[in-house]
Amino acid sequence: EEVKVEYTFGYFLDADGGVRINLHHSSVPYVTSKTITQDQVLAAQKAWGDGIVRISAIHAIGGDYEAAASTLIKKLYGYGSTPVLFKPTLANDVQFRSTFE
Repeated sequence: EEVKVEYTFGYFLDADGGVRINLHHSSVPYVTSKTITQDQVLAAQKAWGDGIVRISAIHAIGGDYEAAASTLIKKLYGYGSTPVLFKPTLANDVQFRSTFE
């Protein structure tokens, strides 16, 4: 069976001018829901972006940014409802997190 894969690559030029890959991500596309509208997706993306800005602002004033992040994750991610594949930007030891913990 043929499977379509979505992928992202990043490139840079090395010291000799050769093209090198510095980012490679591929995944099997998720199954989309026909009940979610484009406006709902855009609103969810805005909520996520606004949440990241809020977490940063709380961190900047010495507030409880971890609590803010926890609240955002619990509000926007589907943990407990559906499988979630989350790879934090700076993950080292645990590359993917499939649970909220």
